[in-house]
Amino acid sequence: MTGRLSRRAFLAGAALAPRLARQAAAELAAELPKANPILDIHVHLIGVGDSGSGCRLSAAIQERAPFKLLAVVLQLRRRAATLDEGYVLALAGELQRSGLDKAVLLAHDAVYDGRGRLDPKRTHFYVPNDYLLQVAKRHPKLMIPCVSINPDRGDAMDELERCLEKGARILKIHPPIQGVDVAGRKHKKFFRRCAGKKVLVMVHTGHEHSGPVIDIELARPGKLRLALDEGCTVVACHCGTGEPADRPDMLPEFLRMLREYEKPGNLWGDTAVLGSLRRSRDFQRLLADDFARSRLLHGSDFPFPAVPLASAGKIGILKAAALQFDSNFIRQDFALKDALGIGRASAERAYRLVRAFAP
Repeated sequence: MTGRLSRRAFLAGAALAPRLARQAAAELAAELPKANPILDIHVHLIGVGDSGSGCRLSAAIQERAPFKLLAVVLQLRRRAATLDEGYVLALAGELQRSGLDKAVLLAHDAVYDGRGRLDPKRTHFYVPNDYLLQVAKRHPKLMIPCVSINPDRGDAMDELERCLEKGARILKIHPPIQGVDVAGRKHKKFFRRCAGKKVLVMVHTGHEHSGPVIDIELARPGKLRLALDEGCTVVACHCGTGEPADRPDMLPEFLRMLREYEKPGNLWGDTAVLGSLRRSRDFQRLLADDFARSRLLHGSDFPFPAVPLASAGKIGILKAAALQFDSNFIRQDFALKDALGIGRASAERAYRLVRAFAP
């Protein structure tokens, strides 16, 4: 499996589109039997700040074709007077029809300078914790909040305590975009506090293509050792994966880390964005490792869509085409991973783990 979508496979899928598009939603719903609860551990909250949310999405991101296409596909500007509210409504609708029971909704902290002060020029994507908590409170049956705290911020410990008081028990850090070295010894106290208060720590690992990267070396899975050794339960988002041309190759490092921390059992990986076209090669490499499969948690990385046709060689062209034309991105991503043999087990596992931290 190379991860490339052949012209023949694409045209075959496209030719089948009219019939499959009519049948896809009903078929997929029938294929999601209710058994144990299932959860998506990696869903993004996004905003531009036009509702007073405090969110920020730089012009460098808003002017890219993927964001413009996303706004059209999700009908963000038609749903509400502001893009912020349009996104929340679109997300809630997707979750309600996805067949999953819950989703972990992620905030995104800013970049901070060497003195712990906000660095707005290098912050391209920002979703404040208060806005996240407000949105999650509006949809408690669908969303579990995951706050974001860059340990480099001068008030990181205070912000952690504030979020704990508000009931948050999941935390996300994005080292290559936020410019933070989570292996820095100065963060030992921060992670020790997370462990002591039973906070589930999610950290981006592997390559990043959705926004400007400050330093890709900060995304190495080995950087997680400090948090793990301080007793944190850590989710390595994306499992250190990347696209075929990305260097360095970080997936082998993640696989070694899983075995290094097998006995304490406090390291996990999520499958966010692994259903996309260019990550399909690394996804197959990951799934080829039986032990790694047992440590995977389901994540979609919504609003970034999966590309089921890229897996036509594994699941068959008819199945891939049916999934490709499902308009619900969250359901589509889960159904693709279920067809690959990892979806339900990893989604049930994600639900159990999250509920142990955020009951």
